[in-house]
Amino acid sequence: MNKLFFIALFLIISIPAYAGRTDCPIAKVLNIQIEGKKIMYIQEGALWRVLGRLGLEDGTKERYSALLTAQATGRKVMVGYPVSGFDCRITNYVTSAYIVRTYNQ
Repeated sequence: MNKLFFIALFLIISIPAYAGRTDCPIAKVLNIQIEGKKIMYIQEGALWRVLGRLGLEDGTKERYSALLTAQATGRKVMVGYPVSGFDCRITNYVTSAYIVRTYNQ
């Protein structure tokens, strides 16, 4: 019975967290820019977006490392944002990314 309770609790907590996420289209990284503590990037077919802020947001260094590796090897990435309805087609200097997923293609 306890297992069922914890599984249900986990689902209740995790579904809303994922429901608010927006995954931008998979594409190659063209440019990366560090501006103060802010890391910004451009993917094919997109405009400047914020990856994160160094020393201010957890996971920024790791996402930056993944983005640099993908750019150096010519691999595609998907960058996701923790906001429902995030518009991946416009320039965004405010909202930081939540996830970077790399692909082997």
